[in-house]
Amino acid sequence: MRLMLISSPPQTTDGTAYYLDHFRQVLEAVRQRYGFLLDPAEHAHISRIETLRPPAQMLYARLVNRKGPCFRRDRLSYPEIPALDTAVADLVAQDLLVPCESSLSAAFSPRLYGCFTLAELRASLAGHRRPGPARKADLLVWLQTWEGGAEWLAGLLSRNPVLRLPERDPWPFLRFLFFGELRDNLSDFVTRELGHFVTEIVEPHKLRAQFETRQAALDAYRMARLYEEFRALRDAQPIMETWHWWHAQAIDRSALAAGVTTFDRLVDRLGRRLERDGAIAEALSVYATSPAPPARERRARLLLKEGQRDEAIGLLQTMAADGADGEEAYVARQLLARLAKTSRRSEARQYQQNSPRIMLEEAGLTVETATLGHYRQAGWNGVHSENWLWNAIFGLLLWDIIYDPDVGAFHSPLQFAPADLHAPEFYERRKARIEGRLALLDDPAGSFAVMAKHHDEKRGIANPFVSWHGDLLALIRIVIDRLPATGLSAVLRRFAQDTKGRSRGFPDLFLWTDTDYRFVEVKSENDQLSAAQYQWLRFLDASGIAVSLDRVQRA
Repeated sequence: MRLMLISSPPQTTDGTAYYLDHFRQVLEAVRQRYGFLLDPAEHAHISRIETLRPPAQMLYARLVNRKGPCFRRDRLSYPEIPALDTAVADLVAQDLLVPCESSLSAAFSPRLYGCFTLAELRASLAGHRRPGPARKADLLVWLQTWEGGAEWLAGLLSRNPVLRLPERDPWPFLRFLFFGELRDNLSDFVTRELGHFVTEIVEPHKLRAQFETRQAALDAYRMARLYEEFRALRDAQPIMETWHWWHAQAIDRSALAAGVTTFDRLVDRLGRRLERDGAIAEALSVYATSPAPPARERRARLLLKEGQRDEAIGLLQTMAADGADGEEAYVARQLLARLAKTSRRSEARQYQQNSPRIMLEEAGLTVETATLGHYRQAGWNGVHSENWLWNAIFGLLLWDIIYDPDVGAFHSPLQFAPADLHAPEFYERRKARIEGRLALLDDPAGSFAVMAKHHDEKRGIANPFVSWHGDLLALIRIVIDRLPATGLSAVLRRFAQDTKGRSRGFPDLFLWTDTDYRFVEVKSENDQLSAAQYQWLRFLDASGIAVSLDRVQRA
């Protein structure tokens, strides 16, 4: 979550803005938790900031959280900062702020010109020669090659001083260490304190360093920066230029000490864009660098499309052997069966074709709403539950285990969820406690009491699994009272083993009467089961939970 600093920050008792306290918290936390991996320049940077007078610290905190790195001096205006000129001078004296010069590097030039409007640039050129191109983008290109550019720029900067952050300012890396990602900033403190976004509180002494080595921190930071750069490039230039940029980075996934998830996400996004633009060979080369889903599936499908059947089959066999209960393995089995001509239909499609069909007359309603109305007329109570009900049961039953700080997965006081939430290690690190809590499902009253306690104590706190419905507890009580405990524990265990991939795909409807219940997946004539939906239908059924699929046909 990235939010802008509020325009008129509240003040502390000593007259400084609250964001300065937050800024100091970040510096102190980074030194305490990551001092062992900081280099001498980063330690010195923190020390220089700490020796500044409060107004200079406030100005630096403001500037590093703005879109920079260049700033017009005449446009710096912060009412809460006294003696702004003195604060600027203090930062310049400590090399924390640098006056821009005509010899500015090419990397900073576009940012420098961005401080001026097109009208200002054209007006400043009037005394030198005929103004350049009418469009600002074209004008900036022209300025880079104009032989009189250095003299003109020196004059412009003498009349309109521009300041910039140093090219190798350590602050972005220090901030990354604190927040764990690039997009967070100091305003998140204010957002939390104002109650706009409430997170679980973790005591400061329970927070742990996210990285054990400097190399791990640098690898994670580099991948985060590269992904940010990729997002900017993919929409600003032809995709082949972006592919050449990525190829030139020469990242070896196996050598990364951290940042592998970001690498895989970049590979997926770049590969899909290359596919869309018909650059199949390049997409194949990108997908081949990642073994994480869905890269291998995309690669296998492209190999088949390109007629490279043997290589595709070998890859699919590897995917199928890697796991019997994952979407990737399921897709691999279906493609292999189709290639072997043992089945023209996937397991999911066969399952759907063999499911009962119901005729509905309601027009203008979604197929799920119409089906729910059909069952209500037949005497059932019901809700459109899909994923949120199962997610809420998982989140409320295991809340204290998910947010257990002793696992070491909390690194910042502003974290929304543990850092390993979507990692394979999530379940293994908490296995004993999760299994102990799942065993409590044998006692419906006891397990419901745990969920009710968490519901009442944590209501309103952000949790990736819990949506705060008004009738949430009543629905959970019905589920707990009617479903078999062994089935419930099996579902929640499977969920815990892959919280990212298995938090979706649950049936659309939850129906019940005084003595009965069932879950129903609803499909229209033109809708097909996804792999995730099919796997949950089969798993729920195998776990003894009443579930079915209805094929709805409009009358």
